[in-house]
Amino acid sequence: MPLFKKVLYPTDFSELAETAKNYVLKLKEAGAEEVIVLHVISPLEFSLPQFDDPFALDVASLYAHLPEIEKEVLKRHQEMLGILSEEFEEAGFKVKELLTVGTPSDEIVRVAKEEGVNVIVIGYHGKGLIERILEMGSTAKAVIRKAECPVLVVKRG
Repeated sequence: MPLFKKVLYPTDFSELAETAKNYVLKLKEAGAEEVIVLHVISPLEFSLPQFDDPFALDVASLYAHLPEIEKEVLKRHQEMLGILSEEFEEAGFKVKELLTVGTPSDEIVRVAKEEGVNVIVIGYHGKGLIERILEMGSTAKAVIRKAECPVLVVKRG
């Protein structure tokens, strides 16, 4: 049985996420069969009206409350997820795409647990001078701390 049968690939559509995607594709050679492509929208990215629990919103509810410009951003994110899904399907993976709203690290860990993935493949931007001074964490570091499964961290080259 393959070690990493089901892979979670969270993406922010950055260049580093593209590099991490190539590692997911390589896992196919190691027997990986399924990829969950996840994009998390932080509530701070959009001008949401006040809700009792903004994290309980689904994408349809979010979409209904967004100004037109932000609807276009959300639509573009969904299109980009579709492009990634097609690429993984062409490589022979079974694919599930998810678009959620919340704190990226929390959503990544939640989805990994709910979906029973064997590994999370995530890019790590590293820290610049300001982040080192302020000791700010990153999504990847938070995922490493909280995840219950292995995390493959892909660093900027």
